[in-house]
Amino acid sequence: MGYGRGIIVGHWVTLRRFLRTFFIGHGATLKRRGGGHQLFDLWPGKKKRGEEPTVQQDATTEGLFTVEYPDERLPVYERFRVLPVLVYDDSDGNVRCTCCNICAKVCPPQCIWMTHAAGPDGKPVPLPEDYYIDMDVCMNCGLCSEYCPFDAIKMDQNFELSNYERHQSHIFSLQDLLVSSEFYANTHPEAYASDEQVVERGKVAKKKDQRLQKALGVGAKPASNPKPAAKPAATPAT
Repeated sequence: MGYGRGIIVGHWVTLRRFLRTFFIGHGATLKRRGGGHQLFDLWPGKKKRGEEPTVQQDATTEGLFTVEYPDERLPVYERFRVLPVLVYDDSDGNVRCTCCNICAKVCPPQCIWMTHAAGPDGKPVPLPEDYYIDMDVCMNCGLCSEYCPFDAIKMDQNFELSNYERHQSHIFSLQDLLVSSEFYANTHPEAYASDEQVVERGKVAKKKDQRLQKALGVGAKPASNPKPAAKPAATPAT
């Protein structure tokens, strides 16, 4: 009798899951699910790119657990990270990166390389002229962001990076990596407002003007006037 009851309970669990998958909750067949653009669609009104419904899955989710990407999407949380980006300030458009090369040194797969910019006098200045990241080599560890002393490199959340060419488009240049400070504040509101980053931004702002003046070759203090040579003391007459 005990074995027969177990079989009945097992079948009931299977039937319950079947009903909840296809007729109740997120998996209900009366709701539009996936399929992409089709010539003939029984469920018109497909959402535009960026307006797809977000499916939140937790312990209370009922029915089908498959999210039919790209017609449906899972929420992207703030700490989700993919590739690094370089931040520039909205106030003046200046890049925070000083080309100190620390990010390249701590990068485990060594996928970051850069070159210094040169000032009017031909000497290196604390600004990047070229900055590259090979996205196929990057392991998304975030060490470059953690070790950056100038709060210039952050981890982005964009994961839709696939294409049909890998030798040129997969190597991100300086212009490909630049994002504004406002963009980072919108994608990482909690981190941007944290006390640690507020203090760090204050430190960077104090040194920014000095770096720019050095890069432009202006603001150098003029050499002080040389002191007049001391007159030789008169020798007493003998």
